[in-house]
Amino acid sequence: MKTRMTKSITTLVGSDTRIVGSLLFGQGCHVAGIVQGDVMGEDDEKAELTMAQSGKIEGNAHAVRMLIEGTVVGDLFCAGTVSLGASARIEGSIEYEKIEIEKGAVVTGLLKRRGADAAAQVALEPDDSAELMGAAQAQALPG
Repeated sequence: MKTRMTKSITTLVGSDTRIVGSLLFGQGCHVAGIVQGDVMGEDDEKAELTMAQSGKIEGNAHAVRMLIEGTVVGDLFCAGTVSLGASARIEGSIEYEKIEIEKGAVVTGLLKRRGADAAAQVALEPDDSAELMGAAQAQALPG
């Protein structure tokens, strides 16, 4: 995957940690444990979220950049680039400016490019996403 995160990690949710409730972070947040609530960057120009394969978010996530290797049961809202690694599992919609999806990532939900009209939305089902190499291969919904 091409994307490299540029900010340093200032918030760490370790693999043996479970947070119940919303998590607000400033610059860089890495989730290796479980967050049962929303994960939100306070500054849309600096907030970067990374998730380890062991990480799980049960809620929505907001950041300017995201690198997801774990599981999200909720929606992703990204003002910049979302990068989904091969082990990523997303059960929810993704709103993004740019997106990178590695083969093996699973998205069950709607992909919506920020500022795009409804015709640019893409719905993914589990069978479709298992073989998805990039968002351009998915079928567009009729407008």
